[in-house]
Amino acid sequence: MNTSTSTKPVAFITGGAGGLGEATARLLASDYQVVVSDLDLDACEKVAREIGGVGIVCDVNSAASVAACIAKIESTVGPVDAMAHFAGIIQERRYTPEEFDQDRWDQIFGVNARGTWIVCREVGARMAQRHRGSIVTIASVAGHRSWPTHAYAASKAAVLSITKNLASEWGRSGVRVNSVTPGFTMTPHMRKLQAAKGWTTDRISKQTPLGRWLEPHEIAEGVAFLLSAKASAITGIDLAIDGGWLAGINWGSHSGLPGSR
Repeated sequence: MNTSTSTKPVAFITGGAGGLGEATARLLASDYQVVVSDLDLDACEKVAREIGGVGIVCDVNSAASVAACIAKIESTVGPVDAMAHFAGIIQERRYTPEEFDQDRWDQIFGVNARGTWIVCREVGARMAQRHRGSIVTIASVAGHRSWPTHAYAASKAAVLSITKNLASEWGRSGVRVNSVTPGFTMTPHMRKLQAAKGWTTDRISKQTPLGRWLEPHEIAEGVAFLLSAKASAITGIDLAIDGGWLAGINWGSHSGLPGSR
């Protein structure tokens, strides 16, 4: 881990070695000293080098690992002023409740929900003592609807609840906590999945009012806004950056979404 003497505020990005986390780390680099964390040290250090940031390993499902990570960041880089928590795992396919291996369910829920709680608690408690700071968690459209991925959907619904609870807990201490709900986004991982499985984007595009999938930088822009002073009066909300999917999905039960005028 490289140390820094930058006078910029410090932004801590979990899951920053790829996908939405990497896009956000790159966007924030002009205004923050960015600390990129992930399980893969080489990957997060590569992103960190390219943006003039710092890379560090962190296992978000381990309270000891998170505590050590934050303590090291604050002693060598500086106090964390902004944190975006992207680290998580997806449920790779549907399982019926009867066939879903309990250990796998526990792993998904543990990383996504328990990991969010651990990281927010460690970072937010320190922010509260300093009476400043902003946190953004990452939910999902799956957390807002009935969804066939039982562990993933439940874990993201938990993220929504955790976020609102912590916003209420720390608001008087000057800490803002919000969540972002990404819609269907064309991350590098999703491109690989589509190529491997022969999936197309058509079905989702037809269900989305904007008529397309999103790009990672569009999610990053929303996260950056919520972390910034421009959102100084916003806490406890979930910002859906989904191309309107949550608003439009029920139209499929009727005649579908209308076309362009």
